[in-house]
Amino acid sequence: MNKRLYMMAECTVNKSLIYLSVPTIVGLLITGFYNLVDSYFVAKLGTLSMSAISVVYPLLTLVPGIGLLFGNGGSAFISELLGAKKKKKAEEVLATTFFICLFFSFLLQLILFKLPQVLVFLGASENVLPISLDYSYILILSFIFHIPSVCLMNLVRAEGALKLSTLSQVLGALLNIVLDPIFIFYFNWGIKGAAIATSISQFISFSILLLYYLTNRSYLKLSLNNIKIKLWILKPTLKVGIPLFAINFFQSFSLSATNIVASPYGDDLVASLGIANRVVGLSTFVVTGFSRGYQTFISYNYGAKRIDRVKDATKKAFTWGIGGGLVLTFLQIILSSSIIKAFSKDINVIDLGVKSLFGASLFFFLYGFQAIAIVYLLCIKYSKEGFLFSIARQGLIFLPVLFIGKIFFGVSGIIFAQGISDIITTIFIVLFLYKIHN
Repeated sequence: MNKRLYMMAECTVNKSLIYLSVPTIVGLLITGFYNLVDSYFVAKLGTLSMSAISVVYPLLTLVPGIGLLFGNGGSAFISELLGAKKKKKAEEVLATTFFICLFFSFLLQLILFKLPQVLVFLGASENVLPISLDYSYILILSFIFHIPSVCLMNLVRAEGALKLSTLSQVLGALLNIVLDPIFIFYFNWGIKGAAIATSISQFISFSILLLYYLTNRSYLKLSLNNIKIKLWILKPTLKVGIPLFAINFFQSFSLSATNIVASPYGDDLVASLGIANRVVGLSTFVVTGFSRGYQTFISYNYGAKRIDRVKDATKKAFTWGIGGGLVLTFLQIILSSSIIKAFSKDINVIDLGVKSLFGASLFFFLYGFQAIAIVYLLCIKYSKEGFLFSIARQGLIFLPVLFIGKIFFGVSGIIFAQGISDIITTIFIVLFLYKIHN
């Protein structure tokens, strides 16, 4: 039994959750850091450039979500199989989920043929469209290794390589920080330089993860011979992966919808919302990372029939998730002005940005509860309910709130749509949990 499996089976719940969550949180933060670093340097090019990457951001969030779909779903299933001492089956899940991601990474290059139309639909104005195209063409090409990289980042966690997963993301992020100013300003490549820097960084992260398997350092073996497109692999993988992908999908869709309803109010509002969304996105990664560590722990113990540890971990996860959400909410609100000013010197963008960040942060702490509740429902086999709640916060509930808010309250309705959606989603989840526990 390797260290990670021993940790999940025998160590205290507190220690196990920290061990499993911290590397995942760091890895996800660094993934989000790619976008934040790009935003920081691109913002120096002006409001139009910032608006351009804000328009592209939903697309760049959505497509790598395929890596999350099969990476998260595969990782949870592999953990369950390892808990049940079924190593061979775990290797078949590993190979199948990885190569499915690789297939989709090439298939999605078809987006390039309709990219201008896609960007206009996402809210690109006439002035912003050429800049958005320069940025997105390069990054979509990088999906070829970015999607499987996101998948592997999750799969390696299932067999104990948490440090490797984190290292691949840390090195990629550091390289991105170094290359961004060089390519953007020194070589004078502008927004194309930002895209090239991010692409190179993502390739390095992918190479580190793939070499772990190719050099036979892994506990599970990645082999073409283990690819099995079978229902017994796809069904449990998709059961966990689809709801988590749905969160990613509707996050992307809600960002797109926000840009679309905000674009008539001008590029300044689109830019300010883009800054606020990136900042809150980092906080979302913290909560999501913790929920994935919790997910791995209860998946293993559920498979090992250790229900006592599942219950104990769930109580602690709810407490930590809500507490962490409150801390992040407080920091985002009190630091909102300083954060926005770091990205823009435009007075109008700063004013709108501070309001946008406040609106997005006010009830953010409720996401700490929602994320744990959704994972809990998925892992105790309430997959349909978990799926519906996963698409509520930024989908089924958010979208009506956004459009109704825009009609009746204009800009304020757009800014506070997420907070209102968080309240309504939490009420529904609490009522359902009360029902099933009674």
